[in-house]
Parts: sequence; C-alpha cells; structure tokens
Amino acid sequence: MELRVELPELKDLKDINLLANQVHELHVKWRPDLFFMIEELISEEKLKELIENNEIFIAKLQEKIVGYITLNIVEKNTPGMRYRKQLSIDAICVDEKNRGKGIGTELLKYAKEYGKLNNCTDIYLTVNEENKEAIKIYEKFGMKVKSIAYSMQI
Repeated sequence: MELRVELPELKDLKDINLLANQVHELHVKWRPDLFFMIEELISEEKLKELIENNEIFIAKLQEKIVGYITLNIVEKNTPGMRYRKQLSIDAICVDEKNRGKGIGTELLKYAKEYGKLNNCTDIYLTVNEENKEAIKIYEKFGMKVKSIAYSMQI
C-alpha cells in the first residue's frame, strides 16, 4: 500500500466533504439531538484556513483521497496543573470502502510525529461511545481513556 499523507489543496474540497459526510451520517444516527445532515460540512473558506494553519492532512492512495485528519495545537497553562502543549485531534475520517486497511493508524502516526515536531506533550481526542471500531483503533494505537464526559438533554 503506497499511502501518502499530505496537506490538501483547495481543489480537494469536494472529496474531503464526501468523506466528512460519511462520518457525519454516523453522528446524526447516534446523536440526532445534536447533529443534522447538511451538504457541506467544510466550507472553502474553512478549508483554506485549515490548510494555512497546517490543521488538516489528507491520506492518498494511488492519487485518491481515502482519509483525512484535522487537528490543532492548544497550550494549557493552568495554575495547579502541569504545562501541556496538547495536539488535539478534531476529526479523523477514513473512506468506508477503505476501512480496515491501516489508513486510520497511519493518520494517527502522522499526527503523533507532527506533535513531536511541534514539541507537544500529549494527544487528545474525543470519540462517540457508539464508535466501537474507532475506539479499538485508538486503544491499539496506545491511547487510554483519561476522562468521561456526561451529557443530558433538558
């Protein structure tokens, strides 16, 4: 498998949104109280901003985009807590036809190396408890549950 991870170009917007919608459909199914379907999850303006800030990377397999990851670096300097420069993964998506081929793991490896290059102290992400396949990948990658979030509709 000749997989490349790289910054996208603006011309990749349609392909990125097709992938984003695959994951978004799952979120709508799991949490219709929070999510609803829309056509364009990432606008051209937003993609341009993500590219300029090195906050989105795509996975390409034989010139076809098969996944992407969005991330950002957040510095946490709170009294009583150790300083952290956290690499926060906002979204990770692998094309449903290409899942189970190690693409998600490669995107995580890329993010980890990116974090090391930027002197990050840790990686942080959240995942829906229904997303069992993603949870397996994160745990196999070495990630651990560090907090639990509760929610209630009122």
